[in-house]
Amino acid sequence: MLIPIFWGSDEKIKKELMIGIDWCPNCQKFTEQYLARRVKSKTINLIPLQSDVLAHYLLCGTCNYGTEIQKSSYEDIEHMFKPFPKRKDQIKCFERAVALVQTMEPNVFSLNTLMDTLAAEFPVRATQQLEGEYRRRFQKLLMVHGKGGSPQALMQPQQPAPAPAQRAPQQKMTVEMDEI
Repeated sequence: MLIPIFWGSDEKIKKELMIGIDWCPNCQKFTEQYLARRVKSKTINLIPLQSDVLAHYLLCGTCNYGTEIQKSSYEDIEHMFKPFPKRKDQIKCFERAVALVQTMEPNVFSLNTLMDTLAAEFPVRATQQLEGEYRRRFQKLLMVHGKGGSPQALMQPQQPAPAPAQRAPQQKMTVEMDEI
């Protein structure tokens, strides 16, 4: 008896690593974010033989909305989140941040206070890159959940900081030193 052999391929997106909770512009809420890869597997009788990575992505865990990124960016982000290896710790950090921001005004002082408080319990300051990422996320969180915060504020285009006014050069004055 002959067994039929079926050749084929299977292509799917695999969520590899949760990189915390961030604002999804598609869902219009904070959701789990993942590093993902689009993989194509060659199969015989539905058994994968060889896999090739076709693309790398940052994806929303809820709606799968995302952006394609370069392999080097994927590796950099993966390395950046190494201090936060457990998904449950990332969720605890976010839940703690939400509880704190509900009593805070969305300003720089509140952001610094939030970072200081969470750094005592979670590795949000493990590296400069990770600290920068969490500052950005917590700033968005303050805008949405802080006192007077609004999700619509996230939809407004960011205004560039005003350029400092040009000052006229000051005249140099001669100063004489007293003798001691």
